[in-house]
Amino acid sequence: MADVPRDLSGVTVEWLSQALGAPVDAITVNQIGEGSGFMGVIARVSVESSDPSIPQSVIVKLPTTDPGARAIGEMMGLWEREHHFYGELAPSMTIRIPQALVNIADPPCLVLEDLAPAVVGDHVAGATAEQAERAIDVIARHHATWFQAASLEEHDWLPGLDDPAILTLQDTFAIGWPLFLERYGDELPARCLRWCEQFVPGIPEWIERHYDDPYTLTHGDFRLDNLLYFEDGSVGVIDWQLCMRAPGQTDLVYFCANNLDIETREQLDVALIDRYVTGLHRHGVPADAVTVEAVHQGYLEGLVFYAVSFGASLLTIDPANERGTALFDALVRRTFAAMDHHSAGLALGFADAD
Repeated sequence: MADVPRDLSGVTVEWLSQALGAPVDAITVNQIGEGSGFMGVIARVSVESSDPSIPQSVIVKLPTTDPGARAIGEMMGLWEREHHFYGELAPSMTIRIPQALVNIADPPCLVLEDLAPAVVGDHVAGATAEQAERAIDVIARHHATWFQAASLEEHDWLPGLDDPAILTLQDTFAIGWPLFLERYGDELPARCLRWCEQFVPGIPEWIERHYDDPYTLTHGDFRLDNLLYFEDGSVGVIDWQLCMRAPGQTDLVYFCANNLDIETREQLDVALIDRYVTGLHRHGVPADAVTVEAVHQGYLEGLVFYAVSFGASLLTIDPANERGTALFDALVRRTFAAMDHHSAGLALGFADAD
Protein backbone atom coordinates (compact mmCIF):
# COMPACT_ATOMS: atom_id res chain seq x y z
CA MET A 1 0.00 0.00 0.00
CA ALA A 2 1.25 3.48 -0.85
CA ASP A 3 2.28 5.61 2.10
CA VAL A 4 -0.10 8.29 3.34
CA PRO A 5 1.15 11.57 1.83
CA ARG A 6 3.02 13.98 4.04
CA ASP A 7 3.17 16.63 1.34
CA LEU A 8 1.50 17.10 -2.02
CA SER A 9 4.16 15.09 -3.86
CA GLY A 10 2.75 12.04 -2.11
CA VAL A 11 -0.72 12.52 -3.59
CA THR A 12 -0.45 9.99 -6.42
CA VAL A 13 -2.79 7.94 -8.58
CA GLU A 14 -1.82 4.83 -6.66
CA TRP A 15 -2.45 6.34 -3.25
CA LEU A 16 -5.74 8.01 -4.17
CA SER A 17 -7.02 4.78 -5.73
CA GLN A 18 -6.30 2.94 -2.50
CA ALA A 19 -7.71 5.72 -0.33
CA LEU A 20 -10.96 6.01 -2.27
CA GLY A 21 -11.29 2.26 -2.76
CA ALA A 22 -11.83 2.51 -6.51
CA PRO A 23 -9.59 2.82 -9.56
CA VAL A 24 -8.26 6.27 -10.41
CA ASP A 25 -6.77 6.64 -13.87
CA ALA A 26 -5.18 10.10 -13.67
CA ILE A 27 -5.02 13.12 -11.39
CA THR A 28 -3.99 16.76 -11.54
CA VAL A 29 -2.92 18.34 -8.26
CA ASN A 30 -3.25 22.12 -7.88
CA GLN A 31 -2.40 23.77 -4.59
CA ILE A 32 -5.03 26.28 -3.48
CA GLY A 33 -5.54 28.62 -0.57
CA GLU A 34 -1.92 29.70 -0.34
CA GLY A 35 -1.82 32.49 2.20
CA SER A 36 -5.37 31.74 3.36
CA GLY A 37 -4.42 29.42 6.18
CA PHE A 38 -1.29 29.31 8.27
CA MET A 39 -1.36 25.68 9.37
CA GLY A 40 -2.15 23.57 6.33
CA VAL A 41 -1.44 22.64 2.74
CA ILE A 42 -4.55 22.31 0.60
CA ALA A 43 -4.94 21.12 -2.99
CA ARG A 44 -7.79 20.64 -5.43
CA VAL A 45 -7.25 17.32 -7.16
CA SER A 46 -8.94 16.75 -10.51
CA VAL A 47 -9.68 13.06 -10.92
CA GLU A 48 -10.18 10.88 -13.98
CA SER A 49 -11.78 7.51 -13.26
CA SER A 50 -13.84 4.92 -15.07
CA ASP A 51 -15.79 4.41 -11.84
CA PRO A 52 -18.85 6.73 -11.81
CA SER A 53 -18.86 6.77 -7.99
CA ILE A 54 -15.55 8.67 -7.91
CA PRO A 55 -16.01 12.47 -7.91
CA GLN A 56 -14.32 14.46 -10.64
CA SER A 57 -12.65 16.69 -8.08
CA VAL A 58 -11.68 16.38 -4.41
CA ILE A 59 -9.88 18.51 -1.85
CA VAL A 60 -6.79 17.08 -0.14
CA LYS A 61 -5.78 18.67 3.14
CA LEU A 62 -2.43 18.02 4.84
CA PRO A 63 -0.62 19.65 7.76
CA THR A 64 1.82 22.46 7.15
CA THR A 65 5.34 21.43 6.21
CA ASP A 66 6.85 24.33 8.17
CA PRO A 67 8.54 22.78 11.24
CA GLY A 68 7.78 25.66 13.59
CA ALA A 69 4.13 25.94 12.63
CA ARG A 70 3.83 22.14 12.69
CA ALA A 71 5.08 22.05 16.28
CA ILE A 72 2.55 24.69 17.32
CA GLY A 73 -0.24 22.83 15.52
CA GLU A 74 0.62 19.56 17.24
CA MET A 75 0.73 21.28 20.62
CA MET A 76 -2.76 22.65 19.99
CA GLY A 77 -4.04 19.32 18.68
CA LEU A 78 -5.29 20.89 15.44
CA TRP A 79 -5.18 17.83 13.22
CA GLU A 80 -6.43 15.51 15.94
CA ARG A 81 -9.41 17.82 16.45
CA GLU A 82 -10.37 17.92 12.80
CA HIS A 83 -9.95 14.16 12.47
CA HIS A 84 -12.35 13.56 15.36
CA PHE A 85 -14.70 16.30 14.19
CA TYR A 86 -15.29 14.59 10.85
CA GLY A 87 -15.46 11.16 12.44
CA GLU A 88 -17.76 11.97 15.36
CA LEU A 89 -19.56 15.31 15.01
CA ALA A 90 -19.93 15.87 11.27
CA PRO A 91 -22.87 13.43 10.91
CA SER A 92 -24.91 15.60 13.31
CA MET A 93 -24.17 18.95 11.71
CA THR A 94 -27.13 21.04 10.55
CA ILE A 95 -25.15 23.46 8.41
CA ARG A 96 -23.38 22.72 5.16
CA ILE A 97 -19.92 21.19 5.49
CA PRO A 98 -17.90 19.04 3.08
CA GLN A 99 -18.14 15.29 3.42
CA ALA A 100 -14.92 13.58 4.47
CA LEU A 101 -14.16 10.89 1.87
CA VAL A 102 -10.89 9.89 3.57
CA ASN A 103 -10.05 10.72 7.20
CA ILE A 104 -6.66 9.47 8.42
CA ALA A 105 -5.31 10.33 11.86
CA ASP A 106 -1.63 9.42 11.60
CA PRO A 107 -0.14 10.98 9.64
CA PRO A 108 -3.00 13.47 9.35
CA CYS A 109 -4.70 13.49 5.96
CA LEU A 110 -8.17 14.47 4.80
CA VAL A 111 -9.78 13.99 1.40
CA LEU A 112 -12.87 16.15 1.34
CA GLU A 113 -15.81 16.76 -0.96
CA ASP A 114 -15.13 19.68 -3.28
CA LEU A 115 -17.86 22.27 -2.69
CA ALA A 116 -17.14 24.12 -5.95
CA PRO A 117 -18.63 26.10 -7.65
CA ALA A 118 -19.47 27.87 -4.40
CA VAL A 119 -17.72 31.23 -4.10
CA VAL A 120 -15.07 31.40 -1.38
CA GLY A 121 -14.99 34.57 0.68
CA ASP A 122 -11.93 36.79 0.54
CA HIS A 123 -10.72 37.73 4.00
CA VAL A 124 -8.19 40.26 2.76
CA ALA A 125 -10.81 42.14 0.72
CA GLY A 126 -13.40 41.89 3.50
CA ALA A 127 -17.05 40.90 3.52
CA THR A 128 -19.86 42.72 1.81
CA ALA A 129 -22.89 43.52 3.96
CA GLU A 130 -24.76 40.60 2.38
CA GLN A 131 -21.90 38.17 2.98
CA ALA A 132 -21.64 39.30 6.59
CA GLU A 133 -25.35 38.83 7.23
CA ARG A 134 -25.33 35.37 5.66
CA ALA A 135 -22.31 34.40 7.74
CA ILE A 136 -23.96 35.58 10.95
CA ASP A 137 -27.15 33.71 10.07
CA VAL A 138 -25.32 30.41 9.53
CA ILE A 139 -23.22 30.65 12.69
CA ALA A 140 -26.30 31.56 14.77
CA ARG A 141 -28.12 28.52 13.43
CA HIS A 142 -25.09 26.32 14.14
CA HIS A 143 -24.58 27.65 17.66
CA ALA A 144 -28.26 27.19 18.46
CA THR A 145 -28.11 23.55 17.37
CA TRP A 146 -25.28 22.79 19.80
CA PHE A 147 -26.29 25.22 22.54
CA GLN A 148 -25.55 23.68 25.95
CA ALA A 149 -25.39 20.24 24.28
CA ALA A 150 -24.30 17.83 27.01
CA SER A 151 -23.02 15.45 24.33
CA LEU A 152 -20.11 17.80 23.63
CA GLU A 153 -18.65 16.98 27.03
CA GLU A 154 -18.38 13.34 26.04
CA HIS A 155 -15.60 14.09 23.54
CA ASP A 156 -12.34 14.36 25.47
CA TRP A 157 -10.51 15.56 22.36
CA LEU A 158 -12.71 18.68 22.20
CA PRO A 159 -11.13 21.39 24.36
CA GLY A 160 -13.07 23.78 26.53
CA LEU A 161 -12.01 27.04 28.10
CA ASP A 162 -10.04 25.04 30.65
CA ASP A 163 -7.71 23.75 27.93
CA PRO A 164 -4.11 24.27 29.16
CA ALA A 165 -3.07 25.23 25.63
CA ILE A 166 -4.99 28.50 25.99
CA LEU A 167 -2.72 29.52 28.83
CA THR A 168 0.34 29.14 26.62
CA LEU A 169 -0.79 32.43 25.10
CA GLN A 170 1.00 34.18 27.95
CA ASP A 171 4.32 32.55 27.03
CA THR A 172 4.00 33.06 23.27
CA PHE A 173 2.93 36.66 23.84
CA ALA A 174 6.09 37.32 25.85
CA ILE A 175 8.15 36.05 22.93
CA GLY A 176 6.15 37.55 20.08
CA TRP A 177 5.16 40.93 21.51
CA PRO A 178 8.51 42.71 21.02
CA LEU A 179 8.49 41.64 17.36
CA PHE A 180 4.88 42.73 17.08
CA LEU A 181 5.66 46.17 18.46
CA GLU A 182 8.60 46.52 16.10
CA ARG A 183 6.32 45.85 13.15
CA TYR A 184 3.07 47.56 14.16
CA GLY A 185 3.74 49.65 17.24
CA ASP A 186 3.96 53.00 15.47
CA GLU A 187 0.66 52.63 13.63
CA LEU A 188 -1.66 51.21 16.31
CA PRO A 189 -3.42 53.21 19.05
CA ALA A 190 -1.17 53.50 22.10
CA ARG A 191 -4.01 52.85 24.55
CA CYS A 192 -4.88 49.58 22.77
CA LEU A 193 -1.30 48.37 22.98
CA ARG A 194 -1.30 49.24 26.66
CA TRP A 195 -4.57 47.35 27.21
CA CYS A 196 -3.02 44.25 25.65
CA GLU A 197 -0.09 44.41 28.03
CA GLN A 198 -2.43 44.91 30.98
CA PHE A 199 -4.66 42.04 29.93
CA VAL A 200 -2.04 39.31 29.60
CA PRO A 201 -1.18 38.77 33.30
CA GLY A 202 -4.86 38.26 34.13
CA ILE A 203 -5.68 35.79 31.34
CA PRO A 204 -6.12 32.76 33.67
CA GLU A 205 -8.55 34.65 35.92
CA TRP A 206 -10.39 36.12 32.92
CA ILE A 207 -10.89 32.68 31.38
CA GLU A 208 -12.02 31.24 34.70
CA ARG A 209 -14.70 33.92 35.01
CA HIS A 210 -16.26 32.57 31.80
CA TYR A 211 -16.26 28.86 32.73
CA ASP A 212 -19.98 28.99 33.52
CA ASP A 213 -20.99 30.92 30.39
CA PRO A 214 -23.40 29.06 28.08
CA TYR A 215 -21.34 27.01 25.66
CA THR A 216 -21.77 25.60 22.18
CA LEU A 217 -19.64 24.02 19.46
CA THR A 218 -17.56 26.92 18.21
CA HIS A 219 -15.68 26.90 14.93
CA GLY A 220 -12.65 28.78 16.24
CA ASP A 221 -11.55 30.24 12.90
CA PHE A 222 -14.81 31.65 11.57
CA ARG A 223 -13.61 33.86 8.75
CA LEU A 224 -14.26 34.51 5.09
CA ASP A 225 -11.55 32.22 3.73
CA ASN A 226 -13.38 29.35 5.47
CA LEU A 227 -16.83 30.26 4.13
CA LEU A 228 -18.25 29.19 0.78
CA TYR A 229 -21.26 31.02 -0.61
CA PHE A 230 -23.77 29.08 -2.71
CA GLU A 231 -26.28 30.53 -5.16
CA ASP A 232 -29.15 28.92 -3.24
CA GLY A 233 -28.36 31.16 -0.26
CA SER A 234 -26.63 28.51 1.86
CA VAL A 235 -23.13 28.91 3.25
CA GLY A 236 -20.63 26.08 3.55
CA VAL A 237 -18.18 26.12 6.45
CA ILE A 238 -14.78 24.45 6.20
CA ASP A 239 -11.66 24.04 8.38
CA TRP A 240 -12.68 22.70 11.80
CA GLN A 241 -9.17 22.41 13.26
CA LEU A 242 -9.88 24.92 16.03
CA CYS A 243 -13.35 23.77 17.05
CA MET A 244 -14.01 24.03 20.79
CA ARG A 245 -16.66 23.79 23.47
CA ALA A 246 -16.89 27.50 24.26
CA PRO A 247 -19.18 30.54 24.40
CA GLY A 248 -20.57 31.32 20.96
CA GLN A 249 -19.52 34.95 20.97
CA THR A 250 -15.95 33.84 20.36
CA ASP A 251 -16.88 33.12 16.73
CA LEU A 252 -18.94 36.29 16.54
CA VAL A 253 -16.09 38.49 17.75
CA TYR A 254 -13.61 36.93 15.37
CA PHE A 255 -15.87 37.42 12.37
CA CYS A 256 -17.05 40.95 13.12
CA ALA A 257 -13.70 42.30 14.26
CA ASN A 258 -11.56 41.33 11.31
CA ASN A 259 -13.64 40.06 8.38
CA LEU A 260 -14.98 43.51 7.55
CA ASP A 261 -12.99 46.48 6.40
CA ILE A 262 -12.86 49.17 9.06
CA GLU A 263 -15.55 51.43 7.57
CA THR A 264 -17.97 48.55 6.99
CA ARG A 265 -17.39 47.18 10.48
CA GLU A 266 -18.09 50.55 12.06
CA GLN A 267 -21.43 50.61 10.22
CA LEU A 268 -22.46 47.00 10.80
CA ASP A 269 -20.97 45.31 13.86
CA VAL A 270 -23.59 46.40 16.40
CA ALA A 271 -26.38 45.40 14.01
CA LEU A 272 -24.67 42.05 13.40
CA ILE A 273 -24.59 41.39 17.15
CA ASP A 274 -28.33 42.02 17.28
CA ARG A 275 -28.84 39.78 14.25
CA TYR A 276 -26.82 36.98 15.87
CA VAL A 277 -28.81 37.03 19.11
CA THR A 278 -32.10 37.20 17.20
CA GLY A 279 -30.94 34.20 15.15
CA LEU A 280 -30.16 32.20 18.30
CA HIS A 281 -33.62 32.90 19.67
CA ARG A 282 -35.28 32.05 16.37
CA HIS A 283 -33.55 28.66 16.35
CA GLY A 284 -34.61 27.75 19.86
CA VAL A 285 -32.20 29.31 22.36
CA PRO A 286 -34.25 30.76 25.27
CA ALA A 287 -34.37 34.56 25.24
CA ASP A 288 -33.09 34.78 28.81
CA ALA A 289 -30.18 32.40 28.14
CA VAL A 290 -28.37 34.74 25.75
CA THR A 291 -29.01 38.49 25.71
CA VAL A 292 -27.76 41.25 23.46
CA GLU A 293 -26.18 42.93 26.49
CA ALA A 294 -24.18 39.84 27.45
CA VAL A 295 -23.00 39.22 23.90
CA HIS A 296 -22.01 42.85 23.47
CA GLN A 297 -19.95 42.69 26.66
CA GLY A 298 -18.34 39.50 25.38
CA TYR A 299 -17.63 41.25 22.09
CA LEU A 300 -15.71 44.06 23.81
CA GLU A 301 -13.70 41.69 26.00
CA GLY A 302 -13.07 39.39 23.04
CA LEU A 303 -11.59 42.25 21.00
CA VAL A 304 -8.82 42.60 23.56
CA PHE A 305 -8.26 38.85 23.72
CA TYR A 306 -7.92 38.55 19.93
CA ALA A 307 -5.61 41.56 19.78
CA VAL A 308 -3.36 39.82 22.30
CA SER A 309 -3.53 36.56 20.35
CA PHE A 310 -2.39 38.31 17.19
CA GLY A 311 0.52 39.76 19.12
CA ALA A 312 1.55 36.20 19.96
CA SER A 313 0.70 34.72 16.55
CA LEU A 314 3.21 36.79 14.60
CA LEU A 315 5.65 33.95 15.28
CA THR A 316 3.74 31.66 12.88
CA ILE A 317 3.72 34.01 9.88
CA ASP A 318 5.96 33.32 6.90
CA PRO A 319 7.00 36.75 5.56
CA ALA A 320 7.71 35.19 2.15
CA ASN A 321 4.02 34.39 1.74
CA GLU A 322 2.63 37.70 0.45
CA ARG A 323 -1.05 36.89 0.82
CA GLY A 324 -0.55 35.40 4.26
CA THR A 325 1.27 38.55 5.31
CA ALA A 326 -1.48 40.76 3.86
CA LEU A 327 -4.08 38.69 5.66
CA PHE A 328 -2.30 38.98 8.99
CA ASP A 329 -1.88 42.72 8.50
CA ALA A 330 -5.63 43.00 7.92
CA LEU A 331 -6.41 40.95 11.03
CA VAL A 332 -4.24 43.16 13.18
CA ARG A 333 -5.32 46.55 11.85
CA ARG A 334 -9.03 45.74 11.83
CA THR A 335 -9.07 44.23 15.31
CA PHE A 336 -7.15 47.10 16.86
CA ALA A 337 -9.38 49.60 15.05
CA ALA A 338 -12.45 47.88 16.48
CA MET A 339 -10.92 47.83 19.96
CA ASP A 340 -10.18 51.54 19.72
CA HIS A 341 -13.56 52.44 18.19
CA HIS A 342 -15.46 50.72 21.02
CA SER A 343 -12.97 51.63 23.78
CA ALA A 344 -12.96 47.92 24.54
CA GLY A 345 -10.39 48.08 27.31
CA LEU A 346 -12.85 50.01 29.46
CA ALA A 347 -15.13 46.95 29.48
CA LEU A 348 -12.34 45.11 31.31
CA GLY A 349 -11.86 47.90 33.82
CA PHE A 350 -8.71 49.34 32.29
CA ALA A 351 -8.09 53.08 32.30
CA ASP A 352 -8.52 55.14 29.16
CA ALA A 353 -5.16 56.88 29.69
CA ASP A 354 -2.13 56.67 31.94
